[in-house]
Amino acid sequence: MRFAVARRRSHRGEAAAKVLPVFLFLAVGLIIAWLLAALKFIFLPMLLALFGAFLLNPPVDWLHRRGLPRPLAVLAVVAAAAVVFWLGGQYISASFVAFHDGFPKYEERIQDLIGQARALTDRFPFLSPDRLREAANEISLSGLVGNTLNSFVSVISYVLITLIFLMYFLPALPGLPEKIRRAFPDERGPVLRRAVEGIGRQVQSYVWAKTFTSVITGLGVTGPCLFFGVDFAVTWGVFAALLNFVPTIGAFLSVIPPVLVCWLQPDLGGLSTALWLAGLLVLVMVLTGNVLEPLMLGQSVNLSPTASLLAIFLWGWLWGAVGMLIAVPAMAMIKLTCDNIESLKPVGVLLGN
Repeated sequence: MRFAVARRRSHRGEAAAKVLPVFLFLAVGLIIAWLLAALKFIFLPMLLALFGAFLLNPPVDWLHRRGLPRPLAVLAVVAAAAVVFWLGGQYISASFVAFHDGFPKYEERIQDLIGQARALTDRFPFLSPDRLREAANEISLSGLVGNTLNSFVSVISYVLITLIFLMYFLPALPGLPEKIRRAFPDERGPVLRRAVEGIGRQVQSYVWAKTFTSVITGLGVTGPCLFFGVDFAVTWGVFAALLNFVPTIGAFLSVIPPVLVCWLQPDLGGLSTALWLAGLLVLVMVLTGNVLEPLMLGQSVNLSPTASLLAIFLWGWLWGAVGMLIAVPAMAMIKLTCDNIESLKPVGVLLGN
């Protein structure tokens, strides 16, 4: 009897020993997630600066090989990046302001559509005039664009902080392998150096390939919008190019604003024109997302679709729209780190494609 009791206690101890690491892992994960969300103003610019350092290090090295001292090369590249961001920010903010100023005619069109929908109240009792009136009052495209503009200003502030971090990360990046070798003189040193070099290559290949496909996507949206005469056609192309950095859902979200404006624009053909435009834009998204991007990206980001989607929701929950933009390269960094650490290789396998 005592032997049976001791055996049961032994089994319970083994089960507890197996379950305890899982709970500890979940607890540590929740603490890390809370810290990332609470200290977003620090960690988000740092991660963006790390991506920027991997991305801009090749042009800095190129200028340095041409005889320019490395500090001056860093200053030149960061200044060029700042000018590009400033010009892009100026254009996008001006486009939003112009779109905001042109809202009255769209809101009049919305009121006309609400008025036409009142004819349906006899057939559908739940569409009462009072409810339609409440829905019309709640629709405020002006407020929506105002909130979007405020979010854009917040993004610009993060970009400025990122540039400051970048000024420190870029000069230190070439000496990182030597620091790793000195900090880890055992067998962990080569493993960590390979992981850092692999992360740099993946970030570079992903960002450049995604930038090329985003430009193609933006042109593919601008062309049909110009053909149908949709207002702010170039703005919708830029919007589509930016959203294309959000895998899977970003490209199709960029279809909604131009189609909606096409439907609401008084001088166009209404719903039929909007449906034609929607069909063309969806075709562009399908071709770029399922044909062009796989050819360009190849195996640069070897993530499963489930891991990519999980990364989008996770980083979007933590850091909002900017988190969704960096979700895939951030998850690729985590996967590559897991691939180079023996105890975490099963996690890398699960995240892989």
